[in-house]
Amino acid sequence: MSDIRVKGFDDVTFWREDSIGLIVIRSSSEGRIRRKTIEELMMALSGASIDSSIGSIAITGQNDLFFKGMIPDEADDLPALLESLRALASVLYSIDKPTFAILNGDATDLGYELALLTDIIISSPGVTVGFSREYNCMMAGSLSSLRFRSAELSGSTEGENCDYVFKYDNLLGDAKNRISGLENPRLALSRRNRLRFIKEAITEEHLVLLTKSRISNDKNALNVPAGKGE
Repeated sequence: MSDIRVKGFDDVTFWREDSIGLIVIRSSSEGRIRRKTIEELMMALSGASIDSSIGSIAITGQNDLFFKGMIPDEADDLPALLESLRALASVLYSIDKPTFAILNGDATDLGYELALLTDIIISSPGVTVGFSREYNCMMAGSLSSLRFRSAELSGSTEGENCDYVFKYDNLLGDAKNRISGLENPRLALSRRNRLRFIKEAITEEHLVLLTKSRISNDKNALNVPAGKGE
């Protein structure tokens, strides 16, 4: 993806290609994003959802990266981050138009969670997708990952951890052709059915994370070495 910017946005850019609203995430060179990226992504999604000239919405990344997670400093305020992610998941869940993730690069952990919230995941070959063993879901990944046979870190495999795999050289063109043939409101209805327990899943995930954070902080306050006092 070329380095295109939209006035008022720093971390996300978007435009319309035919009837597809294409949203591009601008992550760091390590595939990390800021909380501001989440906010801009929600604004772009909301704008595309009410644009009558847009029939479907696709999310992709820039420069051979989808994204992997948060910039470390941006995750320090865990409650605020979780609230932002809950809001983003709610926006994606409620959109009436078909939604797609185009994985032009690795989509792991939080990036894979975002992709799983869309209706269809399209990937280029050689892309790593899935959750690392130590990762704790934050956007209903414990629920949304059930649509595939595997959510472990591995290469993108059609039907295993994504819906379609197209050649990298013409990924966007092939993705657009497939999306054009799948612009059907039933996809959104299917998404809502598949994720009908999304609020409950996110609440449980966030409780786990907040509990782990509290225990970690308690240990630090008591100067208890990690791995002891469990």
